[in-house]
Amino acid sequence: MQVCGREATARTPIGSVIGYAAGMKPTLQSAIPVLPAADTAVSLQWWTTICGFEETFRDATPPRYAGIRRGGAELHLAEMSDAALARIVGDQTMLRIRVDGVAAFCKEYEERGGVLHPNGTLQRKPWGTTEFATIDPNGVCVTFFE
Repeated sequence: MQVCGREATARTPIGSVIGYAAGMKPTLQSAIPVLPAADTAVSLQWWTTICGFEETFRDATPPRYAGIRRGGAELHLAEMSDAALARIVGDQTMLRIRVDGVAAFCKEYEERGGVLHPNGTLQRKPWGTTEFATIDPNGVCVTFFE
C-alpha cells in the first residue's frame, strides 16, 4: 500500500512512512479561518479599508477567494455562489482576534469608519478581557480583544 508516496504495510507505523520519528507528537502552528462572503470584493474592501488588514493574495479580479493579514492574524474570504446562504452562514459565524493595544485599535477602527456593534462597545468583560465587537458585511460577528 502507498501512503504519502511511500510503500507501507498494515504493520508499518504511519509516522515512519511520512518521516516522523517514533513517538513524535505533532505540534499545531496556527489556524486560518475561512469566512463566508456574498461578494468577496466587498468583504476585502471592508477588511482592508476599515480594519487595516493587507491583501496577501486573490484568485482573480474580481476575487472569489482572497487572503488577508494584519500582524499575526491571517484570514481567508470565500465567496459563496448563493448570496442569501452566505448571509445565513455569516450570521451563524463568530470570530475572535487577539490584539495587543485593543483600545488604540478600537480608536483606529472607528476613525477608519468602522461601526461598533450596539452591544459590543469597548469594555472590560467579567472574564478578564477588554474587547469590542462589530459585524462584517456578511453578518460575521468579529470581536477584537486583549
